[in-house]
Amino acid sequence: MTTFLLLTILLFPTLFILSTLISLLRNYLTARTLHLPIIVLPISPENPLWMLTSPYILPFFRALPFSNGHFTRFCYTGWEFVEKSRAHLEFGDAFVLATPGRNWIYTCDAGVIREVIRRERGGEFARPLEMLSVLETFGANIATVNGADWQRMRKCTAASFNEQNNLLVWTESLRQGNQMLQYWLSAGAEGVKTMAYDTRTLTLDILAHAGFGKSFDFQSRRDRMKSGALSYRDALALILENAILILALGPPVLKKLAWVPGLGILSEAVDKFKRCMTDIFDETTEKTRGQRTQGNFLTSLVRGAVEDKLLTPEEVIGNIFIFSFAGHDTTSHTFEFSFMLLAMHPKVQDWMAEELNYVVKGDRVQEPGYDVFPKLVRVMAVMLETLRLYDPLISVVKGTEGRAAKLKFGEQDIMVPPKTRVIFNINALHSHPQYWGDDALEWKPSRWIQTATGDGPVHDRESITIPTTGLFVPWSEGMRGCPGKKFSQVEYVAVMVILFREYCVAPVKRQGEDDIAAKARAQSALKDTGMRLLLQMLHPEKCPLKWERRV
Repeated sequence: MTTFLLLTILLFPTLFILSTLISLLRNYLTARTLHLPIIVLPISPENPLWMLTSPYILPFFRALPFSNGHFTRFCYTGWEFVEKSRAHLEFGDAFVLATPGRNWIYTCDAGVIREVIRRERGGEFARPLEMLSVLETFGANIATVNGADWQRMRKCTAASFNEQNNLLVWTESLRQGNQMLQYWLSAGAEGVKTMAYDTRTLTLDILAHAGFGKSFDFQSRRDRMKSGALSYRDALALILENAILILALGPPVLKKLAWVPGLGILSEAVDKFKRCMTDIFDETTEKTRGQRTQGNFLTSLVRGAVEDKLLTPEEVIGNIFIFSFAGHDTTSHTFEFSFMLLAMHPKVQDWMAEELNYVVKGDRVQEPGYDVFPKLVRVMAVMLETLRLYDPLISVVKGTEGRAAKLKFGEQDIMVPPKTRVIFNINALHSHPQYWGDDALEWKPSRWIQTATGDGPVHDRESITIPTTGLFVPWSEGMRGCPGKKFSQVEYVAVMVILFREYCVAPVKRQGEDDIAAKARAQSALKDTGMRLLLQMLHPEKCPLKWERRV
């Protein structure tokens, strides 16, 4: 009996290991037909259990006295940020990760990226939906569908991203930025330790106003925690701050575990969000009935569901969630990286402030008009350069599904087999010396500025230099490019106007520190960056920042 029980216990792990080895061998043999360099990994990068446990397991393997090959170098989420272009300089512009799950072709070839984007419209290379199904927690949405479903959702959402809406984004960003600045100034010499939470509140408030017609005053996380009952904004903020856990467990399981400390408030937030979305849906339905005027993002979704019959109510809520997530966290992290980088580079702050003081004149400092947005090219250059080296997405995933597709890698024509991932390695693409020069790893916003010859002030002759298509893809490109690209740019520039025209940011010095030591600590906080749901600084509180009036 004991022997039988022991054999039964051992059977399942043995079968699992055997199945994994067979799958790995099959995928390795397929990878060989591509005639690209191959890196073999024993675990798939998209294995959910490994994604959760690898941060705790890999340090043990790294501490071993002998080499474990490519395992600890490539077998974790976020290795692309650590490697930058190094892996491609070693293995070539394209290589394959052969895993038990799928084969992953990583490329930083701008020509290949352009070609894949061009052919996505015909369905040859599409988003692998099984990787994104976890984002359907609140309903199917534009990020989790392809083909005709994507086209009808895109039709309902694209119209709301217009100049009328950008004006709302601009004015609300100025208002929220000023309120956040006043709160940060009140921190005094101690500086801001809640930067990550505060930038999330900022971007969420702007999105709520411009996207959903809901207006809030900026509140710090501490003040929000004291406010008592959850509001719509608080519920959405909690959901977005704990998105990995909620998406992993799912609302039904979360509700059953509500007795666990910390999970009860999350379950309440999920219920509150759904109730609020249902109420907002009903309210907006009444307001928009029979009206065809342009509205905000929510209005477009509701009209698409009620009048055009293109969306279900569940898809409306699903799209509200995904646009809240995509339009809030990405910009929030970009602000965090920008502030830390600017604190380390006071000369870049001065360079940016020169433009701000030239373009935004006199008593217009608090509420400059939207017409100044295209003139603030240095501010935009700071955003683009930050995204070049610290893109929250780290990669763009495409793939072949039911049929093979031919691609040209260098001089080779390669037939990409069905069910193969094709990854745009953004970190390698954006840091490759072939495209960006020998200083590719240096954060230098001035690289984005071109100055026309002629007379007159230099600020009137500066413009953004646009990279070749496929070379810079933080918002992706083509038909699946981010529809909120300009939304995020307008939001970023407006907030930077408020924060940096009259003020500057610097690391808070610890006792006995000089400027060099404080800058080194900021660099250490910046280096301590990794993947959670997105790429972000893991512990920005290690280097609090302070805002001071510019001398």
